[in-house]
Amino acid sequence: MVSAVLNWSCTYFRVVREGNAVGTVKPSYFAEAILTLGNKPFSLAGRNYLRFVHDSIHPNIILRTGRQVEKSTTLAVHMLTRALLIPYFNALYVSPSSKQTRIFSSQKLNTFISGSKFIQQFYLDSSCVDRVFEKSFTNQSRIVLDYVYNTPDRVRGISADSVYVDEVQDIPKDFLPVIFETMSHSQYKWRLLAGTPKRYQNTIEYYWGLSSQTEYAIKCDSCGHWNILDERNVAKEGLVCSNCHSKLNLSNGQWVNTKRDFTFKGIRIPQLIVPWIKWKDIWEKHEEYSSAQFYNEVLGMPYEDAARPFTKGDLIAACENRPFLNGFDGQYFSGERLYLGIDYAPGGTMGDTAYTVVVIGGFVGDVFKVVYAKRYKGIESDLTDVAEDVVRLVKQFNVALVGADWGIGSGGTNQLLRKMLGSAERVVEFYHSGSQNALIKWDSQGYKFTLNRTDAMSTVMLKIKEKKITFPKWEYWEPFADDFLNIYQDYSEASRRIIYDHESTDDTFHALLFAYFVGLMEKGMLDKYFSKVV
Repeated sequence: MVSAVLNWSCTYFRVVREGNAVGTVKPSYFAEAILTLGNKPFSLAGRNYLRFVHDSIHPNIILRTGRQVEKSTTLAVHMLTRALLIPYFNALYVSPSSKQTRIFSSQKLNTFISGSKFIQQFYLDSSCVDRVFEKSFTNQSRIVLDYVYNTPDRVRGISADSVYVDEVQDIPKDFLPVIFETMSHSQYKWRLLAGTPKRYQNTIEYYWGLSSQTEYAIKCDSCGHWNILDERNVAKEGLVCSNCHSKLNLSNGQWVNTKRDFTFKGIRIPQLIVPWIKWKDIWEKHEEYSSAQFYNEVLGMPYEDAARPFTKGDLIAACENRPFLNGFDGQYFSGERLYLGIDYAPGGTMGDTAYTVVVIGGFVGDVFKVVYAKRYKGIESDLTDVAEDVVRLVKQFNVALVGADWGIGSGGTNQLLRKMLGSAERVVEFYHSGSQNALIKWDSQGYKFTLNRTDAMSTVMLKIKEKKITFPKWEYWEPFADDFLNIYQDYSEASRRIIYDHESTDDTFHALLFAYFVGLMEKGMLDKYFSKVV
């Protein structure tokens, strides 16, 4: 059996055969030596820019690409070489949908495995698994392929050394931490994200923002200007300098990091530098495609035409001339009851991507008035401490019911709340579903209500704009406003639905949603059997 040991001081692997070192090899050259593609030896000739991706030992890589630039092929080669070169290595591939994962498995991974005599001879026997969603090899390495169509729950329980997230632009950002947790016990923890951008507020753009944002820069022979390729370099006659419009020579280029501090090594690969795409085709796309399509599909760049459900003016207009309350005010609410919503972050907080937040409000007539909100940070974000503080707030504000996030709270925090409050019925759990048609359904097995995520969010957005949900003075509410302004509307090609996503935190919005819906239910203003707000 052939195996390899990673040399952490460089990008080489030490190849071992039957316990004896027989040489060193870079993964890209190993791939070229053993793989075939289309009945020809796999080769990176003319695409040396891909060697870095294959040979880098940087733990985090993101590829922001145009279409048809070998993105999926690169993922397949990368995971396959690691699985073959490192014994007992577990790779996890994730895409947005079952169809995409099946296509990747059959058209990319299977093509390489079945076409390689080397793999057939040294890495496969009758004990190996060869299924659409799982491949294994004689060196005990394994590749698991999955998808996160509406929930990341499918990958929970999988153990991985590396994760490959394909079409990451179509996967909600909230799903990524769950996917990454599959590597929590690994010594490697390698992440490779890849996708074609859409708009600026998108999962791929968030991680691109954490990256080196490495670009292929070309120096103009005529004026000496360095060009980072975009639409200004596209002309009918060919690739031109954005400064003097002289023709550019692709061979004069080099890769340049445009950010000094980064977590991910990020590489943009536009169609402009791909050798097999003819310039005539590039120009035809420039003339025929919409601006958004040309930026996304050809340049590998985002194009901003996203619809945002809120403006700052919408939120200011929903604010009233009143402060936050410090406790229940029976005179103000005329005997009405208050409701508390809580949206959890894993472990209480996830840096600047998620926080645990509570929102308290109640109805005055048919208007839901928010009276209190709190974002848990630092030492107070521990979920046990949060539960204790929620119990304090329930007593202080005479809260009737708690509407709680099921996803993370179901792990024990909601049970702890029930125990502390002395009543199982006072904590109502909600789970966001991306697939159900009804606004709300009761899940008797999970003892929770499932909400149609898009419809529930749309309901709250509409009520805010109609001033049927109101906030305290802007000076009190402004610290929470970004959790509303960060939300944007997008279209998911995987589910063929309009969805809401967010570029940063949105926890206050969801805490409000849970408080509002549990209040609607308790007040009889939401018919949970006919799924409509009455």
